[in-house]
Amino acid sequence: MLVLLVLSLALSQIHGELTIKPSQTLLTRDQHKSFIALCTDQSESRTFLWRSPQQKDVPENIFERVTVERQTNGIRLRIRNLTIDDQGTWECIGTNENGEQTKKTLQMTVKVPITFHGDSMQYVPFGESFTIKCYVQANPIAEVSWFRGQDKLRIENPNYEVAHDGLHIKQVNMSDNDIFWCRGDVLETGESRDYPISVIVSKPISETRITCVNPCAIEKKTATLTCEASGLPSPRYSWFYGSVDELRPVKESPVGASEVPKFVVRGNQLTINYVDETDNGKYSCQAFNEFDRKGQRAEYNLNVIVPPRLSLIPPIEINLDSQHAQRVSFQCRVERGSSNSLALEWQYINHTSIQPTNGILIDKTQYETHKLIELRFDPVHREHFGNYSCVAKNLADSTYATASLLIQFQPVYTGPNTNIVTTIPNYRSIMRCQFESYPSPQMQWIKLSRTIQDPQGRILAVGIDNGVNDITTKQIGTTLYESVLSYTPTEADFGLSFECRALNPRIGRHSFTLQRAQPPKKINITHVKPSSSGVEIFFQSSETDDLPVLQYILKYDIQDTKESQLQTLIIPAQKSTKQIRIENLRPSTNYQLLIVAESRAGIGQQTGPIQFRTLDRQIPDFTIDENINRTCLSDESCLITWNIESDGGAPILRTEILYALAKDDSGLDIDGAISTPISIDSSTTEYELTGLKPGTKYVVIIKLYNEVGVAEQKFRIKTNQESNEYNTMRRNSLITDDRKTQPNKWIIIAIIIAIIFSAVIVVTVCVLLRLFRLDAKHETTNSDHQTTPMMNGDHQSDKTNVYTNGHSLSTKYKKSKSTCRRICVDDDSV
Repeated sequence: MLVLLVLSLALSQIHGELTIKPSQTLLTRDQHKSFIALCTDQSESRTFLWRSPQQKDVPENIFERVTVERQTNGIRLRIRNLTIDDQGTWECIGTNENGEQTKKTLQMTVKVPITFHGDSMQYVPFGESFTIKCYVQANPIAEVSWFRGQDKLRIENPNYEVAHDGLHIKQVNMSDNDIFWCRGDVLETGESRDYPISVIVSKPISETRITCVNPCAIEKKTATLTCEASGLPSPRYSWFYGSVDELRPVKESPVGASEVPKFVVRGNQLTINYVDETDNGKYSCQAFNEFDRKGQRAEYNLNVIVPPRLSLIPPIEINLDSQHAQRVSFQCRVERGSSNSLALEWQYINHTSIQPTNGILIDKTQYETHKLIELRFDPVHREHFGNYSCVAKNLADSTYATASLLIQFQPVYTGPNTNIVTTIPNYRSIMRCQFESYPSPQMQWIKLSRTIQDPQGRILAVGIDNGVNDITTKQIGTTLYESVLSYTPTEADFGLSFECRALNPRIGRHSFTLQRAQPPKKINITHVKPSSSGVEIFFQSSETDDLPVLQYILKYDIQDTKESQLQTLIIPAQKSTKQIRIENLRPSTNYQLLIVAESRAGIGQQTGPIQFRTLDRQIPDFTIDENINRTCLSDESCLITWNIESDGGAPILRTEILYALAKDDSGLDIDGAISTPISIDSSTTEYELTGLKPGTKYVVIIKLYNEVGVAEQKFRIKTNQESNEYNTMRRNSLITDDRKTQPNKWIIIAIIIAIIFSAVIVVTVCVLLRLFRLDAKHETTNSDHQTTPMMNGDHQSDKTNVYTNGHSLSTKYKKSKSTCRRICVDDDSV
């Protein structure tokens, strides 16, 4: 037995089991870390190797990620950057010289942290099914759940299904435009991570088009093309020029020394500066977004419009011959300009179109072939004199050329339409004449007083002829001229003729006869409006009077009275006023009135007598618009207004306003007492009542006082209902104010403590002063007498001393109170 035991021990030394370090058979290591393991045995005759979980022998190569390193009695396994492929059973195999193998294994688990595979921003098609990609990698395997929104609400909608690689949406709608959270939980390690994914609901690009405000491109101006498209997210744009076969991207490039870019791209707009005809062509816009990268293309054909330009039209001047017909014509030609939407027409100088009439013809037969229209005058009349415009328009601009037709003709008198001038001796009069003429005439005034020296009359001149104050001539129209003679006649001038003459060199003339002016005609009274203290008289004066009325003379008196009180009133005449007012008349009295107009020619015909009766004095008359005053704009105040129609013949002395609660919903009955009268200025016609209750009906009374009595009006008002928000705010403010008025309890406590502390200090000071005085008295006694023997109790314990001192202090306290009172009294006296 002993031999067998020794033999087995020897065999065990030779054929012992393999040893692996680390010694644990189950190992867990983190991904991307390094790992080593040593496999050894006591026998030196063994050979070793490591076998991977994939049943592959690990090579001995230092450049490999997984390699082995041989030792004297074993082999070392080295793994760099652990991966999930390294997870499993690793075997160490030892082979002895007899070919016998011994194995030892270790189980390795590679710990992989939670890793999310999926874009953080994902575009999902609207109205379709889609899977939000999120693949969760972890070892041990992670449990995946989904949430949405900033609050991370768990997704429990049947429209969503959790898939192995993400979250499947059965039908995408706009509410899916949100943040989704992909969560991974590893229960074995306690690891948990959230991964946010921004889901953007998207639509492909559609309805792509290019627009341009008409007219789009005008030469030497700016053209702006706008590309519009639909899609989610919002489209982005690229611009190109040319056909599909030769597309060239549009880029900003400076032109000229000013360095202003020819093309400017801003988002969906392409701006072309300084447009010319070389910019004609096809422009395209490519619209796309993050969801639809290809997008759509739209095209636009740009046609640059050139503004029109007309050739100059030379003027034509002719001498009108009334005996023979004459013809003239003007040609209007377009030299340059786009024919698209081109319009060409002749217009008068006031921009109205010329219509064929009165010898005027328009010929358009050459418009299509030569871009030319012709204006003809056949025959020419004096009225054709003037300027005519040829107007050319297209989408870019409009322009015109002027054609001047100058017709020489004899001066023609045009006004004023009278042959008589009326005035008075030694009063300046004005004679005026107007002539149509071309060329411009020479204007003369001739006094037709035939004498031997001047048988044809005398040409008047300023500063030479008596009575001539001034002669002025001016042009007031294209061919219209006016001459004005200012003349002061004498008695000898009446009955003579004055001739206005125009020479160009043909002659035009017109004569005026000077006559003496007559006094004004009778005044026409249209209406008499009496009041209690006066009267208003409305009248019409004659417009055929020779001279203007200077003043009106009124004479009035009380009718049927024995003592005459005739009064005269002179009122200056005014062109704008056709009424006269007489004040300070007696009320309820009959009057008679005479009126006459006076001019420089004398006093005219008398009108009257006119009889009228003044009114009785009355209380004031005023009105109230209940529609305006019915509802108030505020809940605590109300603005009321009224209109004073008449003061009743006596001035209003004062105005009072009263108000009270209305008894019912419709009447003017009063519920309760009436307010104190509010006196306001008599000239005021509005007042704001304040201090009213919200949502309440009131009856308001307005009283107007004059010497006759009082006028009174009643009406209803209603204040607005106070809003709940206002009530709440007001109630809160009242509560806050009430709290502010109540003292804080801590303040009260602090005041009490301060009072107690002050009292203690005062008492302590009084006690100390008392003790100080007693000590001073004892010192004086000791100095006068010898020290007395000790009394019993001088050698008592501290406790006894304390009791004794306390007893003495209590006795002293009674005395100190009187001392304190005395000190306080002394302090008060000071």
